[in-house]
Amino acid sequence: MLFLPALAVAGAEGADNAALSTTVTFEEAVRAALSRGRDVRIAARDVRIAAEGKTRAAAGRLPRIDAGADFTSLSEQPAIIMQGNEVNTADQNIFRARVTAEQTIYDFGKTGSRVDQAEARYEGAERQEGLTRERQALEAVSAFLSALRAWEIRKVAEESLAAAREHRRVAGDRYELGVVAKNDVLAADVQVANAEGALITAENQVEISRSRLALRMGYPGDRSVTPAPGPFPVPPGDVPPFDESLRAALARRNELRAQAAFIREGEAQLSGAKSEFAPTLFGQGGYSYENNSFNPNQNVFSLLIGGKVNLFSGFSDEGARRQALVSVERRREGMEKLRDEISLEVKAAHLAVGEAEKKRAIAEVAVARAEENLRIQNDRYREGLAISTEALDAQTLLTRARVELQNSGFDLSESRFRLLAARGELLDFLTPLAGLAR
Repeated sequence: MLFLPALAVAGAEGADNAALSTTVTFEEAVRAALSRGRDVRIAARDVRIAAEGKTRAAAGRLPRIDAGADFTSLSEQPAIIMQGNEVNTADQNIFRARVTAEQTIYDFGKTGSRVDQAEARYEGAERQEGLTRERQALEAVSAFLSALRAWEIRKVAEESLAAAREHRRVAGDRYELGVVAKNDVLAADVQVANAEGALITAENQVEISRSRLALRMGYPGDRSVTPAPGPFPVPPGDVPPFDESLRAALARRNELRAQAAFIREGEAQLSGAKSEFAPTLFGQGGYSYENNSFNPNQNVFSLLIGGKVNLFSGFSDEGARRQALVSVERRREGMEKLRDEISLEVKAAHLAVGEAEKKRAIAEVAVARAEENLRIQNDRYREGLAISTEALDAQTLLTRARVELQNSGFDLSESRFRLLAARGELLDFLTPLAGLAR
């Protein structure tokens, strides 16, 4: 029976691992990242914390009700000497109970500023959650594409190894016929060894990229997720003009909205600091009971209306006002800095898309020419018109061109997603695909 809980946990982990070992689609990877990602969960809890802060701040507008009780037991009964005689004034054991209710009547904006600060913090937390979801989704997309990229490059490494072994076979046959020297065979052996090492590296990259995808999906990084082969959704249409992307980014980016909420929080803090110089008017009502036989009025109701104002606090109020003022100025400067950084990010995203498109076009031409070059060099080598080095160089050029073609293709896809993220529209594209509500 002691082993049953451990077996149940192991069975659950085994089922989870079995689920992870299956192929996941692009949509499943994004959906898991947005629902299981730890950063997303942390951001959601920050929103809940900010929501409770709003409740606490708004509580200042409601009355505060307190209840208390105490029991006093004295060693001697209280008494006084009156005309030479001892006269008792209270019981030896007394029980008291009280209930008081206090309501702020008007505090010249102190409570309102605290509520405004809490609401701004809540909005900022919501914007930060949206930003976290965007980043988590982008990381999942990047990890998915990286896993596909690693697999395609592994296939290129396999093809290069097969070509190197074929060249080794041809070189061995020609050496047996006495057509080429021993160094041709040795060079072919070195080429095979290099291709085998490249394949090992490619296989490791495949496994690491799949584990990274599992981590982005919210699973432990020691597990592995296989991306589904075949096409995956890519943002359709032509790349919008830079000016349009910049306007969209400055209007939609969650960083800017969070910073705007941060500024409003500082402004509310400044308003609260100014209101500390004003008085606070309040009312208080209460009921008290005293179990004392010498007290003819054991049940007492009270009503109090008053006000209070701080006359001197060591200049802390003035320091708080100046601090809040500088804080608002700093937050506004941070907003301008953020706008500048986003402008650069949008420009970099546009340039990355253009660069990837040009590189892919160049890589397609390079692969076609490298394949033709390899075919010519292999034919010349078989006919004894070329040396082994020329054929090996041609194979190396083709491998490099194929890798560049794969990299440029995936770079183009990823750059399109990063452009969407720079414009603040990534979740608008991914959420319907993943079947999630924003």
